[in-house]
Amino acid sequence: MAAHRFQLVGGDPSLDFLNTIHDWTIPAPRDYLPDFPEALRFGVAAGVLTRAEAACLAALPAGREVARLHDLRATLERVARAHLAHRSPSRDDLDAIDRDAAEASRHARLELARGRMVRVIPAVEPAALRWRLVTAAVALLTSSRWSRVKACPACGWFFVDVSKNGSRRWCSMDMCGGLAKASRYYWRTKKSRRAVAAT
Repeated sequence: MAAHRFQLVGGDPSLDFLNTIHDWTIPAPRDYLPDFPEALRFGVAAGVLTRAEAACLAALPAGREVARLHDLRATLERVARAHLAHRSPSRDDLDAIDRDAAEASRHARLELARGRMVRVIPAVEPAALRWRLVTAAVALLTSSRWSRVKACPACGWFFVDVSKNGSRRWCSMDMCGGLAKASRYYWRTKKSRRAVAAT
């Protein structure tokens, strides 16, 4: 079976991470991160890990790291849904993100990169992917971009709407947008044919 091709339509690594569930709107959807190798492959695709870092992490025992990644994803999904419903997220969910973020911060270190100082989380432990993802999530949650986060009405995937007039509706026109357009055309054509047949 060919490897799944991750669709990076979120506009942010943390949203692409949320979009590793096939369809949030149906029960028991396919999970594109069933194991640690796939999680690492996503990390590379999303630009969170380099191939060399992923290879190093793949050689380490993952332990419960996949379960922790799933927990973080579920927590971020609840926070995002609360935001879209104009509700306050639960304190428990915010505390869970805080704990992961604090853990990530303890392992970050300052490095000089391209002439400026940056905080880097070394990829020397299996948790590095989760730490980098929660760091990206906190950066998004606390930025003005968070107000532009939307969810696709067809599949529930999340994205940052960067269109000038804030009119983006679908995760991608190649996926849900195209299907919706084709469906509207089909029903419009069928209705027209019925009208012609009735005359």
